Amino acid sequence: MLLREARGADPPEGRSVLGLVEDLLGHTVRLLDQKLTLLRLEVEESLGLLMRHLAVIVCGGALACLGLVLSSIALALWIGNQLGSTLAGFAITGAGFLVVGAAMVAVRVHLGVGPKRLVPERSVKELEKDSRWIKSAR
Repeated sequence: MLLREARGADPPEGRSVLGLVEDLLGHTVRLLDQKLTLLRLEVEESLGLLMRHLAVIVCGGALACLGLVLSSIALALWIGNQLGSTLAGFAITGAGFLVVGAAMVAVRVHLGVGPKRLVPERSVKELEKDSRWIKSAR
């Protein structure tokens, strides 16, 4: 009674408890559907952004790889010319790349390997807000 007076609206007369429970369940299902829709939209948005970034990184990596191959061939030929042996030039250039690559892997392993946790932040915030609201209603 206090809640009805505070809200200012009386429910229609003759409404059964089953009708009220049915309305409650309907509203609960609609709320869950909205939360799941929000989660799906956030995941789709995140995946779309991730795919665009990945495409740019792959294209940039392919161009950088091509440039590295051509530069390393030129460096190997130059070193081979200086030493009088093309084979030695390629061996020295390859060893240099091996050392640099091994150092990069060692640093990455030392700093830690593993993906960051992808969490849809807005959905988590909404669920936390709903949880606080439910707890305060008790």
